[in-house]
Amino acid sequence: MRGEAILDAAMRILATEGLEAVTLQRVGREMDYVAAALYRYFPSKDALLAAMQRRAVTVLHERFAAERVEWEGAMARSIPSVRALGAITAAARFYVDLPRSEPEAWCLVAVLMGDPRRVISNEEAARTAPLLFAFLADVEALFAEAARTEGLAVGEARVRTLVFWATLQGIAQMEKLRSLAPGAPSVSALGMAAVEALLSGWGAERAALRAALRAVERRS
Repeated sequence: MRGEAILDAAMRILATEGLEAVTLQRVGREMDYVAAALYRYFPSKDALLAAMQRRAVTVLHERFAAERVEWEGAMARSIPSVRALGAITAAARFYVDLPRSEPEAWCLVAVLMGDPRRVISNEEAARTAPLLFAFLADVEALFAEAARTEGLAVGEARVRTLVFWATLQGIAQMEKLRSLAPGAPSVSALGMAAVEALLSGWGAERAALRAALRAVERRS
């Protein structure tokens, strides 16, 4: 039995029963072990949830990095400002699609970023934070590049990054609304409308932004 196998079992429980069901006792039953056997790897539920979150952030960051390479390759012939805006727009599409493409990982990151409850201890959160900040730093670099190439007006890239992700986080959580109101706009459509509004407000020229949006739509 290894830590990764325990995390795999915990993720299966998360997928089928929800976050509240993820306990050491429940994971032990899933693996046919007594809960005490898991303490060697995770001394508490708190430690288990934190480890799940760290793995989720790592998985999403690695996928984001891989897709970023693809976006940049697809837009290599675009002018720098359009290329920079396209990367930001593609990042937005990546995030709002996570409830469908990576539902369990997204759930864990959403709890980490948006749940006002204290889900894990401050100590465990401090261990997770550097991974999340590294992810956000990659997005911040996209905003810095957009300003450098004059795709956006000069502005604080970190503030823009946090506003960007907070907006998309709220939109992504509206996926559940679709089951209650099937005629509601898709989360992807809402995400693209939000990013268009944000980038326009931060100085993107209409023609460049439209070109970036079209490029991302073609790859979707």
